[in-house]
Amino acid sequence: MTRALALATALVLLACGGEENRPPPVPPVTVRPVAPAIAPSDDGLDASIAPSFLEDAGAAATLPPKPALPEPAFGAAESVKPGDAHALRLAAALKAMRATRSGAKVLKMLSVVPEVIEARSRTGVDPFADGEWLLVYGSKVEVPGQNANVVKHGRPEAAVTSAMTDAGLEAWDGGGAAGTNGAVRAEIYGVRDVVLRPQSGVLAVVPGDRAGDLASALSKPIDLGVKAGELARVFFAEPSKLLRFLPADVVRASVVAKAASDGGLDLAAEADCADAASCKTTAAALDELAKKQNTLMVRIVLKNVLANLSVRSDGPKLKATLHASPDQVDAILSITRAQLGLPAEDPTDQVHR
Repeated sequence: MTRALALATALVLLACGGEENRPPPVPPVTVRPVAPAIAPSDDGLDASIAPSFLEDAGAAATLPPKPALPEPAFGAAESVKPGDAHALRLAAALKAMRATRSGAKVLKMLSVVPEVIEARSRTGVDPFADGEWLLVYGSKVEVPGQNANVVKHGRPEAAVTSAMTDAGLEAWDGGGAAGTNGAVRAEIYGVRDVVLRPQSGVLAVVPGDRAGDLASALSKPIDLGVKAGELARVFFAEPSKLLRFLPADVVRASVVAKAASDGGLDLAAEADCADAASCKTTAAALDELAKKQNTLMVRIVLKNVLANLSVRSDGPKLKATLHASPDQVDAILSITRAQLGLPAEDPTDQVHR
């Protein structure tokens, strides 16, 4: 069942800005956790518990400090320009996605990921609700990791500044380089990065080792690279590092997501094989894998979405297409929510009709 879900979500969620096992929480930013204030109790508890509570608090204060979070490196050899070739390039037209039935549902799910909720409270920005577009690029297939994570949002700059100030973010000194005004240090999803504001309405979460160079590159006009009619476009130099059922000689994979006329999603993937013979073998193996994984239980749970998967070889090119109907998209998202411990979708929401 897990591999069957991976086959389906590999094309549905990845192309819409997610990962095989977890939707990628890309910008906005989070910060060092702030201890919550303890409000006076109005539940009628005996005030005599206060001394023991304070003793417990004192004991907790003596615990050793948490280890410092790792600081990813973008890498000295990696180009900072978003339009250059990178091992990973994920571009999502978020505003266009929100205008579609299934795209909106994917983004609504990502918005209730706890880290995203926390990030919005700290920055005033939820990219999946407020973003115009999202761009992730760099040397690693991980988020945020060793990559630049950039979101164009529609929130007022004053609201972003106010949220960051209230959160007590640590200022980052860019030495006056272009695009570094207002930059801060932040802890985001288990790593410590720099948050840039290189343009009005743009947040970028980037590794500190190249933050100045990335700020300069991102202060210039950015070409998202998504064509008309596309919701998302993802490029993986080595897709087998993310999708283990692909052989290592399948490289330079692209996945494109478009809105389908029935409210679902149409996805197309293409990759390079070593040669025509190996491509034909891989296509046959993937087709067989899809059939093997599409058991009765999988067909019931995923509403037979794998029956819509077509894999073929075209010379040294490996190609795949998948149509996911609205009900099939809903089924995949429902399972993903459950796996991540997210709340169920709201059946009264207009996007679900």
